[in-house]
Amino acid sequence: MGLLYAGPNRSPVETQLRLRLLAGLCGVMLMVSGSLRGEASAAEWSAAPSLSTKGLYNSNLLLSSGHNEVWGVWISPGLKFKGSTESLDVEGSAKSDFVQYFGGTDRSLTNLYFPLRTSYRLDRNTFGFEGGFTRDNTLQGELQQTGLVLAFTQRNLLTAAPSWKFGITERLSWQSSYQYTNAQYENGTQLGLVNYDVQTANTGMTYNLGERDQVQLTGEYTLFRVPSRTQESTYYGAQGGWTHDFGQEMTVSISGGPRFVTGTQGSLSAHDTVWVYKGTLRKMFERTTIQIDGGSEVNPSGFGRLLKTDRVAGTLSHNLTETLTVSLIGNLYSVSAVVTDPSIAPFPEQRYSSILPSVSWKFTQWWTLEVRYTYQERVVDSLNQWYSANSTFVMLTYGGPKWSVSR
Repeated sequence: MGLLYAGPNRSPVETQLRLRLLAGLCGVMLMVSGSLRGEASAAEWSAAPSLSTKGLYNSNLLLSSGHNEVWGVWISPGLKFKGSTESLDVEGSAKSDFVQYFGGTDRSLTNLYFPLRTSYRLDRNTFGFEGGFTRDNTLQGELQQTGLVLAFTQRNLLTAAPSWKFGITERLSWQSSYQYTNAQYENGTQLGLVNYDVQTANTGMTYNLGERDQVQLTGEYTLFRVPSRTQESTYYGAQGGWTHDFGQEMTVSISGGPRFVTGTQGSLSAHDTVWVYKGTLRKMFERTTIQIDGGSEVNPSGFGRLLKTDRVAGTLSHNLTETLTVSLIGNLYSVSAVVTDPSIAPFPEQRYSSILPSVSWKFTQWWTLEVRYTYQERVVDSLNQWYSANSTFVMLTYGGPKWSVSR
């Protein structure tokens, strides 16, 4: 199993920690099971299977120089499940991708996704858990989060995030959460990538000014560690946020604040201050949805560095008919290093952009056909590098009938 995978860089301590996290996850499931037994009369469970097959072409898979033209075949079975009682909600899925590339990169991959989300509500308290295990590759999840194109290899990502929310009054609530993330890279040493872990704790309050306005104030502390380099970074700060519902299916959300960063390697340290922010504007019409996102975040990376990622994104989706949908997604990233310690090699600022038009046709109750084209571009001005890629895929998806049981 990927969760217990013992790669060449896995120490006994890391293996024990992973086993403890697995035991904690099992404990959550046992708690869920026990709660369901206690409220079986009001329980409802459902599961929805799916199967997708995809054929793709990419003119430059690695967004670099060299012969990186590939053809690929994906087969992706999956199962989504939900469960609920009067006080408990459980949601998760199990999905895998069996991938075969031919051409400039000739290799087989297996991706795994096991996300889990639970919440348990009492009178004023809500306890939650979100986490799971993901095995993907660096050109998927990590690229979407950081905007940085890394060496092409697979990544094991384990996350566990318990949370607690307390309702002080009808309008005021207090919430706290902790998140642990562990990333392991296959053949990372040969590719210049390092395993790392991140621990984040945050706490704050939310106040509903009225039916349409909500404000938040949150404090955060994060520890980023690279055990193989005896390297760690910490950053902490506070941020405020505001969410407003304009009515007529239009909402806006903005937040921001400072992060005070300290990086340490051996006896050397460096300091930096970074302002982070994000905003979302969403408008829904009868057949059309428009969303615009933007922000600046601090992200860990497989390079063993904290990165500052500035991102602007837009999504447009329009239902031509009840069965035919067209969409357009655009992303623009600007990536730079947060702490520029003279003892560490400089990190060149990079830009990554993509545009993805697609058409989706649900031609029967259970079958959907999707065609997507993607244009990607990667630019490193200081190294005089510019690379682009054109890709397309055709995907056929079977979404079987949902199974449900209620008592």
